[in-house]
Amino acid sequence: MLIRTNYILLFLFLILTSITFNSCTQNKTTDESGKVLQDTTPIGKRIADISIKIGKDPKNPQLFNDRAKLHLERNDVANALLDMERVISMDTTNANFFITLADVHLASGKPGKSKAALEKCMSIDPKNKLAYEKLAELYFIAQQYKDAIKNLDEVLKLEITNPKAYFMKGMCYRDMGDTTKAISSFQTAIEQRTNFDDAYLQLAMIFHNRNNKLALQYYDGAIRANPKNTDALYGRGLFYQENERNYDMAVQDYTNAVLINPKAANAHYALGYIHYQYLKVYSQAIVHFNDAINANPNWPEAYFNRGLTYETQGNVAAAQADYEKALKLNPNYKTAEIALARVKAGGKL
Repeated sequence: MLIRTNYILLFLFLILTSITFNSCTQNKTTDESGKVLQDTTPIGKRIADISIKIGKDPKNPQLFNDRAKLHLERNDVANALLDMERVISMDTTNANFFITLADVHLASGKPGKSKAALEKCMSIDPKNKLAYEKLAELYFIAQQYKDAIKNLDEVLKLEITNPKAYFMKGMCYRDMGDTTKAISSFQTAIEQRTNFDDAYLQLAMIFHNRNNKLALQYYDGAIRANPKNTDALYGRGLFYQENERNYDMAVQDYTNAVLINPKAANAHYALGYIHYQYLKVYSQAIVHFNDAINANPNWPEAYFNRGLTYETQGNVAAAQADYEKALKLNPNYKTAEIALARVKAGGKL
């Protein structure tokens, strides 16, 4: 009755773009009234430095463009847009300014305006490789894969050894269901960049879904290229767990994943699953399920499986509370509904 851990490694394509969406903690000093005096973050200091330069040279669009990029880096889209409006009002002939404008529009949730900015860039500079890449990304997001591939082919005409373009083509083919072409594209990406861990990971996932042991080789490649790739560690652990029944190796990979990222909920959950289902070390299973829930408080399966562990230990009250929580998060969770009815009726696993 234990729910099997689902292997869904969602690759967020936008991490490959030059846009940084990370929200940064802004360490600011304040006076006694709480009024902000100074932004003391590294980005804040860089913005302050550029602002001083702008004060001395207010008609220099490059300075505003540079500041807009920094605003975007700390997710301050509003100020980034204000700066870019100033840039375009001063200079409509610099193709790279429209690249930044496209990034700002995309970050503000306006892909149509982002596309228009990229097309303007191309009209100024028809050989702007970055514009083709970013337009391909927009088409990928819109699931218009043929148009994305068309733009990636333009990138490759300009730079035949571009690993990112091959990788992006692989992503398109993958989502189109053409795994043969996806594999070829990801392999070519690796040929161009031998430490391309995300390309290794995509290949690993394809072969993992086929239950093919080649998956382990590609997981190994991803981890060699980037030992801190927690998705690769989790995926390899899951392959060891489900296909090799090698729980020691699986535990080792999951443990390494959570040491790198204590918020890796899937790895915590998998550790809980193994300790409950196979090792029968229930107290340790609960610790891992607790960690999974702390990392992702809205995960019904984590509550359900912790409930099963409590029920196995004879802690019916705790089990009931977890089943109820799982059903609250997912009212259609039939196995949790059955389990809740069982403990209420005084039944046993």
